[in-house]
Amino acid sequence: MPCSAFPTSPRKAPSPPQNCIPQTAEALDCSTADYRLSALRYDLSKLRAKGLVEKIPHSRRHRLVPNGYRICLVFLKLFERIYAPLTAGLLRPFPADNQLQNQRLSQLDRLYQRVTHAVDDLVRAVGLKAA
Repeated sequence: MPCSAFPTSPRKAPSPPQNCIPQTAEALDCSTADYRLSALRYDLSKLRAKGLVEKIPHSRRHRLVPNGYRICLVFLKLFERIYAPLTAGLLRPFPADNQLQNQRLSQLDRLYQRVTHAVDDLVRAVGLKAA
C-alpha cells in the first residue's frame, strides 16, 4: 500500500529555460526570433551579477531577492507615473497646448514640463546628446 507522503507518480522535473522564452519574449514585447535562449541566459547572468536575482540551488530556476523586488517596483512606478505620460506628451502632443499660456496650464502639466526641463538639463550636464 503506497504511503501518501511518497506519491507514486514521478516528480515533475523543472522546465528547461527554453520553455520560458515565449513568455519572456511576450513580456518584453518582442518575437521569439529576436529573443533567444542566449539572450535569456545573458540577461539572467547580468541580473545575478547585480544581485537582483539568485539561482535556486540544484535547479534551473531563479527568484527575485527582496532588493530586486523593490527595485522592480521603483522602475514600474517611475514608468507608469512619469515616463509613460512624458513620452506620450512628447510623441503625441496636442498642438493647441503650445499656444496656452503657462499660467493656464494645469498644475500637472507644469510639473511634467519641469521634469522634462530638468531631464534635459541633466542630459546636457553629463554630456549626452540626442541621437
